[in-house]
Amino acid sequence: MKKHKILVVALALAVMFTGAGYAYWTQTLTIDNTVNTGNMDVAFVCDGDDAWDDGYISGRTSDLVTLSSVRSDDKQSLDFTVGNFYPGAGASLDFVVQNTGSVAAKITQITSSDIENSTLCDALNYKFNKVKVYTALGIPYREQLIDVDADTVSALASGLTDALDDIILQPGDILVLVSDGWLGTGIGGGIENPGYEILMPTSITGNQFEKETASFKLSLNFTQVN
Repeated sequence: MKKHKILVVALALAVMFTGAGYAYWTQTLTIDNTVNTGNMDVAFVCDGDDAWDDGYISGRTSDLVTLSSVRSDDKQSLDFTVGNFYPGAGASLDFVVQNTGSVAAKITQITSSDIENSTLCDALNYKFNKVKVYTALGIPYREQLIDVDADTVSALASGLTDALDDIILQPGDILVLVSDGWLGTGIGGGIENPGYEILMPTSITGNQFEKETASFKLSLNFTQVN
C-alpha cells in the first residue's frame, strides 16, 4: 500500500510540474492596419485657372483666323475650333496638362480617332519643338528639345507619343508642349506657345479645300507609375 501511495504522489507531482512548465503569462500585441488609396487624376489646365499664368495660354493665330477652345466640366477633354483657315495661315492650339492626383503618372500613348475629312486633316502640318515640365509652383525642372513636324494626324499622334512617353509627372507637376512660332508674322515668331501649331501649307492652291470642315480627336492615355 505504501508503495502504491508513493507512486500516486509521484505521478501527481509529475503532472503538476509538467503543467507548470506550460503555464506562462501571455500577452498579445496587435497591429492595426489601415490602407488609404490615392487617386490618379490628370486634367487640362486652361487660361484662368489658378494653377497657371493667365497670360501664357493665348491661342495665337494668323490674321483673320478665328480660334476657340472649350474644356469639358470634368477637365478631361478640350475642343479646339479653327475658323477661316487659308493657305499660309496658322494657329497655336494651346493646352497645358497637370497631374491633379496624388500619385505619379505618365503618358503611355497618344492616339488619334474620329477623323472627319481625312484628306484635309492630312494636308495640314502640325508642329512643336519642345517639352517642358514644371512643378506645382511653376518652377521648370525639365526641358526636352524635340522637333516634331507632322504632315498627317497619325504622324502627329506618333510624334506626341515619342516626345512624352518617358516623362513622369509627379503630383502637381505641369506638362507643357512648346512651339516657338514658325510663322513670324502670324503666330508669334519666336514667342513660345504652350501647345502645337496647326498650319495650312502654301502649296495648297486654287480652290482646293475651300469651305470645307475637318476634325479629329487626340486622346492622351495615362497610367499610374510606381
